[in-house]
Amino acid sequence: MAYCKKLLIGAVAFMSVSPSYAVSPQEMKDRTAFIASRYLQIWSSNNVSPVAGVPYMYGRTVLFYGKSYTQADLQAEKQRAIAQWPVRHYAHRPGTLRVVCNAAARKCAARSTIDFAVANPNRGTRKSGSAKFDLGVSFAGPHPVILYEGGSLNKRHSYQNAEGNG
Repeated sequence: MAYCKKLLIGAVAFMSVSPSYAVSPQEMKDRTAFIASRYLQIWSSNNVSPVAGVPYMYGRTVLFYGKSYTQADLQAEKQRAIAQWPVRHYAHRPGTLRVVCNAAARKCAARSTIDFAVANPNRGTRKSGSAKFDLGVSFAGPHPVILYEGGSLNKRHSYQNAEGNG
């Protein structure tokens, strides 16, 4: 649990270092890249920090893989994902992270290819592969918030236990 708190505190601390309205276009770009990388670290932490961080990291509503969610709905969705895949590892493929910002709108989009591996030891299942990853960040409020998250699978490998369950 202490590790969870450190990850969450680190993400929140960076996101609120200075008022978001005071950052330059380059700083918005740099902070978005950091947020996208930190997000994958937190989601890979194999604990509840992705759920605990929703109120701090996301806007009041978020477009999550094409569907509009409230924070409470998003927390429930992430809790379901954690239950399905309690062991998770996600990482940006080196050299693929790109950030584009609209300084006038105070928004940035991070896009990359991520490599992932997830597992559920209790069911004896695991999956790995790569996916396109999109994350939208707003700097319009007192601290940056994630407005959308999305992407699509590139390729995936599934493994089942000996009984074929999973």
